[in-house]
Amino acid sequence: MASCWILSTLLGSALFAGLGEVAVGRLLVEGGHQALVVTQEGAHILAKKDSALYGLARTPEGFLAVGHLGKSLLRVGLDPKGKLLWAEAGGQGILWGTDGRFAWGGYMGPGGWEALVLDLREERAFRLPLSGQGYAYGGLYRQGVLFLVGRVEGAGGFDGFLLGLPVARPKQPWAYGYRSGWPENDYLRFLGERGAVGRLEVRGDSEGLLLDWLGLSQGKARLLRRPGFDYLRAWRGAFLVGEAEVDGVLEGLWISPQGAQHAGGPMASLRALDPPLAYGYSYRSRFQGEGLVLNLEKQVGRPLAYRLEALRLPWLPFRARPSALSLTWKPVAWDPEPTLRLNACPPGPDPKPD
Repeated sequence: MASCWILSTLLGSALFAGLGEVAVGRLLVEGGHQALVVTQEGAHILAKKDSALYGLARTPEGFLAVGHLGKSLLRVGLDPKGKLLWAEAGGQGILWGTDGRFAWGGYMGPGGWEALVLDLREERAFRLPLSGQGYAYGGLYRQGVLFLVGRVEGAGGFDGFLLGLPVARPKQPWAYGYRSGWPENDYLRFLGERGAVGRLEVRGDSEGLLLDWLGLSQGKARLLRRPGFDYLRAWRGAFLVGEAEVDGVLEGLWISPQGAQHAGGPMASLRALDPPLAYGYSYRSRFQGEGLVLNLEKQVGRPLAYRLEALRLPWLPFRARPSALSLTWKPVAWDPEPTLRLNACPPGPDPKPD
């Protein structure tokens, strides 16, 4: 794949997850947006409006993508090349991510949004009412426990949280963990082998937030600080990605062993990682949105300077009691053949320094 791949043939597109040459997201259309799957062969678009795909994982059959269709959950099976195998919608809520065995997101309960977990292997689902409205944005399964991170309503707006759900036990016990207790807004958006990332506000300025697994157990965080809005979206291996405000413009952000760099603006964001590839979107000069894929080992951006500061969060005890949830899935119509063709690295301004 070329070092820069912008989907100018798909104006209005945004990519929220990707693995290799398969990526998923949404395409803006008149009256709403449609779920989008992008491969080297072309793009598949869900026929129904008000849908999007936010998570992607490898499975024995190929890939599983998850998101929403209207007010319903959406899951889509793909073959190893990203071609549609099946699509189903059911329940109510949104799925933000999956590892192929589990999926997580939000369920619209009687009192508002709750965390949601699907056990795809056992075909069961759990809702986790929280102390306030919230979502599970990220997840990681380890030794019988599904760890979740996300956000829940708190005194300052939202608190980031960590919960451990013992999914392997016969009877479903409580999920225990921590919430940040920070007096301003903070979210945890991603959880992986190295830890969790998100954002945290300090006197109204959003800073990149990072907690490794030791930090998650003790509330010891690190902030990537500089003037302007910063948000970390994913952390895999030696790379972090997200977005950074530079001179009043949001730019795609990546941090590698070579340091922090930005490119792709205006209104750009890198939302997912499969090193060395990063996936997101850019509005560039057309202001309509274009799905964006960057090879971070080859892409050259403009450097950014951050101060790395330690922060001890209040890290308050937090728990949620899961309740079984019955879901009924129905097939969703989808054209298995690509409906739009793509051009890799089309003519036009490239997200790199002038």
